[in-house]
Amino acid sequence: VSHAAPALADADAGEAASPAAMFKSILSKVGFGELPSSFGFAVGEKVDLPFQWHWDLHTGQKKSDGSAVSVFVCGKKDLDSQQVAAAKNAVQMAKTLRHTRIVRAHDSIEVESGFYLVTEPVTPLLSGQLGDHDEREPAVWGLYEALEGLAFLHQTGLTHGLFGPSAILVTPRGDYKLGVFDLCRRDADASSLLMQRRRCGVGLMGWPEAPAYLQEAGMPSIGIDLWGTALLAAYIFGSAKAGRPGADFRPDMARAVQDLPPELRKRFPDLVKPGPLKGRSPIAELMQDPYFQRNASVSVMSFLGSLHIKSPEEREGFFEGLPKLLEGTPHALQTRQVLPELLEAQRFPGQEAAQVLPAILKIGIRLKDEEFREKVAPLVAQLFSSPDRAIRFRLLTSLGEMIDLLDDRMINDKIFPECVNGFTDSSGPIREATVKSLIHFVPRLQAKTVEGRVVKLLVKLMQDPEASIRTNAVICSGRISSSLPPAVANQTLASVLGAGFKDPFAPCRKAALQTLLATCAVFSTDELATRMMPGVCQRLVDPDAGVADTAFSVLASLRDHVLQQIEERRTTAVGAESSAAATGGGSGEAQAVGGWGSWAFSTVGSVVGSKIRGSMGPAKSSSDNSIQSAPASSPAAPSSA
Repeated sequence: VSHAAPALADADAGEAASPAAMFKSILSKVGFGELPSSFGFAVGEKVDLPFQWHWDLHTGQKKSDGSAVSVFVCGKKDLDSQQVAAAKNAVQMAKTLRHTRIVRAHDSIEVESGFYLVTEPVTPLLSGQLGDHDEREPAVWGLYEALEGLAFLHQTGLTHGLFGPSAILVTPRGDYKLGVFDLCRRDADASSLLMQRRRCGVGLMGWPEAPAYLQEAGMPSIGIDLWGTALLAAYIFGSAKAGRPGADFRPDMARAVQDLPPELRKRFPDLVKPGPLKGRSPIAELMQDPYFQRNASVSVMSFLGSLHIKSPEEREGFFEGLPKLLEGTPHALQTRQVLPELLEAQRFPGQEAAQVLPAILKIGIRLKDEEFREKVAPLVAQLFSSPDRAIRFRLLTSLGEMIDLLDDRMINDKIFPECVNGFTDSSGPIREATVKSLIHFVPRLQAKTVEGRVVKLLVKLMQDPEASIRTNAVICSGRISSSLPPAVANQTLASVLGAGFKDPFAPCRKAALQTLLATCAVFSTDELATRMMPGVCQRLVDPDAGVADTAFSVLASLRDHVLQQIEERRTTAVGAESSAAATGGGSGEAQAVGGWGSWAFSTVGSVVGSKIRGSMGPAKSSSDNSIQSAPASSPAAPSSA
């Protein structure tokens, strides 16, 4: 709304208005001032590009919600009629074409000074500014995406005309999109395209030019696109081999075949100098080449892109083998493209989160701490509350790999309270996995939680009907003792080890003996002599030879330890006695933990097995009697603790 100024205007107000007028004048010179207020996008800063082009690239925002966009601006002032027509064609084609591999156009406008084309946020492939990118890894999936976009054009009777590295635009998550449609048309004439390509394409100093033989008789009309495909392949594989992406890398078409995978080399000459097609679709055939069909990146992303049409059996088989497939995919592809697809897939109707979870965790643990907390941690916290035992089992067994990426508040407030239910679950594998998880949980839990809940749960587990769970409870009590207050550790170990010495399961008795040896510094000399060593002596006549042998070895070591303490007591003052005991115990414990802790978890009979998938239904209380039996025989004992 405008109105007449007052007759007596303040001079200062006039001076204040002049900078705004100057700014508007500047905008008018570059064209932005001509954009109507109804245009729904704001044009931002210009992006520096390492090549000459009659299109300028700007950042931008959608006015309604502030979402990011890219704005391509083409001024008419310095263009001839052919270039203006090509720019108008680029805008029209971008708005008309609809395909997942074609850059998505939001809006466009033509003003007196030029053209404005608003697209999803993209960066030219040749800018070399692609963020988290594996420079030494060829972007095979990106090449395949570009070929899909080109194949779509050819199926609709269109020739791109400028296809090659300069026509590829990359989204923030790393998808390769086909753009730059200045010369895209039907019934294209090869000689006309070659002439206009030099005038309307990106200017790259030292880059190969499309050869003149492409306009010879017998050459297909899409021959210029096929040559561009060869140039794109040469760039993707050559720049990765050289570790130098961007416009500074200049492909040598005469030697480029040496940089290609052996499977693609035989196709390269037919792309560089194509012959009559005779009804063939060279790009579609190239996409079906075994190199692409067997490539892990292509297999993973192609399946995820068509997940909605796959059968439950196909999805289950795919997700089962996905963790292994990921070993053959670039790290950037995993974190920027695969992970978002998996996070979406676990919410897919009918899709079991337990199937997707292993791959999510495999990628998630490789993220930066901030990214993990933002993208994966909320899902982990949510899934720990799931009644699905398969999900909880996978989370518990993967806890050691991701515990350092979870913050203390989430562990104490959201995750561990849900895990406590696992101690009383009717499923043996869940109880066993929950016990083992304490080794990772306890150092991160609040002291009141450890003393008020964890200790009581460990003591109670010594009455569990599963022998392997009782054994792991013994081992776990020793492993976490260094994270407990001395008095609490003493009391807990005394209770747990006392029960372990008398357990009917031989590996449990043996684990109790070795745990005592590893944690003897927790007990005073008097406690060892009067409370703990008598229990060891009873095991000297154990019916299991392995347990008896371990008892003799442990007793001898404890005797030496006690003797040393007694001698120090006799020769030192009372004040020095406590200090010496504490100092001596710390190093002994540190030396012992590695041997017995790793042995115990690997040798105790596990009830997990292959039945975990089929046997796990909704969670039940511990009153359910459907608990698997403990192993009948004990594993071989190690030669030393």
